[in-house]
Amino acid sequence: MEEKKNAFFNSLVKNRWLMIIIFAVLSIAGIVMFFNTKVVYDLSSFAPRNSNTSDAVAVLKTEFDDKGSFYLMVKDISEEEAGILQDELSKIDGVAVVAFDKSKNYINNSAFFTISLTDYDSTNEANDTISSIAEKMESAEFYMSGQSALSYYTRLETIDSILKVGIIILVAILMMLAFTSKTFFELLVLLLNFGVAVILNMGTNFLFNGISYISHLVGLILQLALSLDYSIILLHRFMEERAIYDAKTAVINALKKGTPEILSSSLTTIAGLCALLVMTLPIGVEMGLSLAKSIVFSLLAVMFFMPALLVIFDKQLQKTKHKNFVPSVVRPAKAILKFRTPISIAFLIILVLAGTGQFFNEYSYNINGAKRILDSQDHIAEDFGYKNDLAIVIPKGDYEKEKALIEFMKSKEIITDVTGLSSIEVTDGLYLTDMVTVQSLSGLDIGIPLTEGMLTSLFQMYIDEKDPTTEISAEEYPVMFIDLMQVASAKISEVFPGIEDTDYGKQLEQLSMARANFEGETYSRIMFNINSPTESKESLALIDDLTTELSVFYEEYYMAGESVACYDMAKVFPKDNLLISLLTVLFVLLILFFTFKNAFLPVLLILVIQGGVWINFVIPFLSSTPVSFIGYLLVCAIQMGATIDYGIVLTNRYRSTKHLFLTKIEAMAEAENAVFPTIITSGSILTISGLSMGLVASGVVSTMGMLLGIGAATSVMLVLFVLPSLLLVLDRLIDKADYKNIFKKKPKNIL
Repeated sequence: MEEKKNAFFNSLVKNRWLMIIIFAVLSIAGIVMFFNTKVVYDLSSFAPRNSNTSDAVAVLKTEFDDKGSFYLMVKDISEEEAGILQDELSKIDGVAVVAFDKSKNYINNSAFFTISLTDYDSTNEANDTISSIAEKMESAEFYMSGQSALSYYTRLETIDSILKVGIIILVAILMMLAFTSKTFFELLVLLLNFGVAVILNMGTNFLFNGISYISHLVGLILQLALSLDYSIILLHRFMEERAIYDAKTAVINALKKGTPEILSSSLTTIAGLCALLVMTLPIGVEMGLSLAKSIVFSLLAVMFFMPALLVIFDKQLQKTKHKNFVPSVVRPAKAILKFRTPISIAFLIILVLAGTGQFFNEYSYNINGAKRILDSQDHIAEDFGYKNDLAIVIPKGDYEKEKALIEFMKSKEIITDVTGLSSIEVTDGLYLTDMVTVQSLSGLDIGIPLTEGMLTSLFQMYIDEKDPTTEISAEEYPVMFIDLMQVASAKISEVFPGIEDTDYGKQLEQLSMARANFEGETYSRIMFNINSPTESKESLALIDDLTTELSVFYEEYYMAGESVACYDMAKVFPKDNLLISLLTVLFVLLILFFTFKNAFLPVLLILVIQGGVWINFVIPFLSSTPVSFIGYLLVCAIQMGATIDYGIVLTNRYRSTKHLFLTKIEAMAEAENAVFPTIITSGSILTISGLSMGLVASGVVSTMGMLLGIGAATSVMLVLFVLPSLLLVLDRLIDKADYKNIFKKKPKNIL
């Protein structure tokens, strides 16, 4: 086995130029495919499987021609100026309809417009239209809300965040790598290696056939933060060996000694990420896959590409050596280890308290948390109330039952607006779904100048098209008003030439659009507004009530909306949380059992890192801050899978070298000193990456980043200050738990 391993490492060094060519070709392909990767900013398709939202979205996509729409509020504008602005907005490319009712939508010198687009949410065309409107309004105080505006703001903040976070992390990496380096040229080697790994990962994201902006944004950052220590481990091992051997031999020896640490570190990280695959929320599954894929590419780059770089650039590495900037930590480590027993006891007490406290956290389930959209919603609410859409989808055809449902919903104080075919009033007492005759329409102001003769002609056109065998005359034939108007929209020019180019013609066209928006082949949709924030207790209580109350009206019904999505996510969170926690621990334990061949040591390492997770999440409890549920699930898996690497590196170094020292304290202090550059570099970069996301990004990405940054810092502190004490206090027990001691063969009794 050892000979095969040596032969493999020898072949890597021997074929180093082949490795360079292969990775160069793959990198070029990755760059090409990166620009063909679709990024998804509308997260409705990432709703929990088999939930209200996922079922409703499936029906909505097949039944309705859902174009984009959003709300616009303009402050400090006169009523006359608002009317002029309505006309100007209507003429912008990509705008279908601008709705503005002066009696309802003008309050306190503020105008409120509902804008429908000709393109779908999240498309480049829809975003260009909203961008044009924003540019037009730049001299005014305005706020936008609604799904299309949310997608627009999310895209803006994502692009802005990638640039800012990228700069911060790049500077942090260069500073940390320079500080812990032994030669200046190693920075270029590390950046080349990581750059190739990133390109390969980002270039294969096209395989998802559309990747969420969250995965797209955090993938690059977390790949760096989670996998940089693999290349650092190999580099530091190489520099140690290079002091004794030539470059080729040093690389081979570095691979021999570093591979177990690199494999165990990468596998524990992959295990933590793979635990996300059991999530009910598809975006969690996607992030687990995309991040696990990034670790695999980083591992491949370190094992196959970096050895070639180390041999090829050996001269440059040797020429740019410099004095060690990292101070020795042997003396402070020895001083701290004198208090190993009280440190161990204190940790166990904190572990119990933190583990208990974090169970009382409150969670936030709103994924769509772009800062600008939340600010806009609050500003709009000051004058016009909250605009929180709720769609209820029901079997079509029974309009009386629809009206009963609408009246029931309107009886709830939290519901302020209703829009559906059976709720749209054409004139006093006449609704779109009412049955009408020529006589009942004669004399009514329906917004279209039709004489009784024209009405008769329209009814006859309807009969000729829909019911040619009827014996009822056109004057007495009953037709649903919206059906009559659709015939009018298609054939009115035959009765009233030129009307299609007038305002009346546009009104008829809008009626046809209304039907397409609110009635499909099988289902009808009714839109309600919840006058309460997306995740308020009142909004979620309403959704909870409706899950049973709607069954009184319909056996089959669907609900969709941001509050519905939050409600669905709250329902699946406990199950996802339990599964991810158990699987993460189980996967990591199995890998550690195999790595250390010890029955107790893996449990100890898990305990330390899990303690870091609990300490991280008890902070929101103590500060009474809600925790993003997806941030919690992702960070739990990432913090466990990634930061346990530090414990593995330290433990492996101590156990493999402790026989070389007179005392165990001295052995531990030297082990800490040896791995300190690796741990502090990787840990600092993960911490800075997380905190920079927390401070610069917004919404769930910001929350996740802050949790990750604090969690990484906590884990580093525990590995450097607590784990060494625990290893010494429990050293005898750990030795007894080695497989070779547990399963050692008893000597045969000769007698």
